[in-house]
Amino acid sequence: MTHEVQSTQQSQRDFLANVSHDLKTPLTSIQGYSQAIIDGAVREPAVAAEVIYSEAGRLTRMVSELTDLARLQAGHVALHLDRIDLSSLVGALSQRLEVVAQKKQVQLNVITPGRLIVTVDGDRLAQVITNLISNAINFTPEGGHIDIGLRALDNGVEIAVRDSGIGIPAAELSRVFERFYQVDKARGPRRGTGLGLAIAKEIITAHGGRIHAESAGEGHGTTFVVWLPITPPTTPQLVKAQP
Repeated sequence: MTHEVQSTQQSQRDFLANVSHDLKTPLTSIQGYSQAIIDGAVREPAVAAEVIYSEAGRLTRMVSELTDLARLQAGHVALHLDRIDLSSLVGALSQRLEVVAQKKQVQLNVITPGRLIVTVDGDRLAQVITNLISNAINFTPEGGHIDIGLRALDNGVEIAVRDSGIGIPAAELSRVFERFYQVDKARGPRRGTGLGLAIAKEIITAHGGRIHAESAGEGHGTTFVVWLPITPPTTPQLVKAQP
């Protein structure tokens, strides 16, 4: 019990530190460039304005995703369930991200046994899969590869996104789904707003599924594994209309 309390308190401290950092960075840029424009110290105002616009957009996305996460955690998001072919969905999303992967010279492979019909909220699931593939591309060095595998498993479907990227230390694996948590920011590119995986977990949980991360450590790639039931449980906790 003591260990759990200490772990929760540490998570809360880390959350406050991370959210403070992630808010302070763009705000500092906006304030600094705005002051420079006011003082007439900027040689190219258009460049400064572009930085301000970009950082303001990041703050907007952060607020939007925080709101989305809060609504998901409170059960105030209605899932619009429908029967879809998961293989087709993953294939279409992979094709959209192929351009990004090719630009980085990362090979993207989709491995599927054929049609896999599940009852899910297609838009929400697309949000999760897009996040996982985008992260894999972002954290895989040039010349690497990403394998997206699908299979029927335990009266459900498993989606595995495996990359040959920078990997995650064992001590960090249990925390990657926390809000704003960043795996050693000095090691590589940032994970956007730091909210994508937290939102992904809430969406998968709402469907009655599971999601976890696996990695053999730094430099050995990472695998994110999602399991979804063919038909999610229809309980008040699963689908609750927004008040």
